[in-house]
Amino acid sequence: MRPLLPLLLTLALAGCSTESRTVEEVMRLREQALATADASLYASLISPGYQDKGIDCREKRAELAKTLSDFGPVSYRSLSRTVSASGGEATVTGRYAMKVTVKGNPLEITGEEAIRLRRETDGWKIVGGI
Repeated sequence: MRPLLPLLLTLALAGCSTESRTVEEVMRLREQALATADASLYASLISPGYQDKGIDCREKRAELAKTLSDFGPVSYRSLSRTVSASGGEATVTGRYAMKVTVKGNPLEITGEEAIRLRRETDGWKIVGGI
């Protein structure tokens, strides 16, 4: 019975790293959407159940489309990022730096973010925090 414990521990850890990798892929696609000003790609990462600070999915998608249209490509860089995943929910926290051009003037923005995700039938989706 004892040899089973290391195997179960290895399988449990492998599952966690797989969840983290798939959540990281959503974050990579988000960065790609920002870098290419691809509002459709970004919108595809947002859950229909998105709800944050009184803003729902429809409003968030419209806001992002307008922002990307106004600013164009955004240079986004994660300075540090931690993924915490358990069951069907995950939180990505970290610091970032972004460069955008506003009315012809370059602007650099730094900050911290906590993005919440949920595993849905078609993969991990952002449900809050952006």
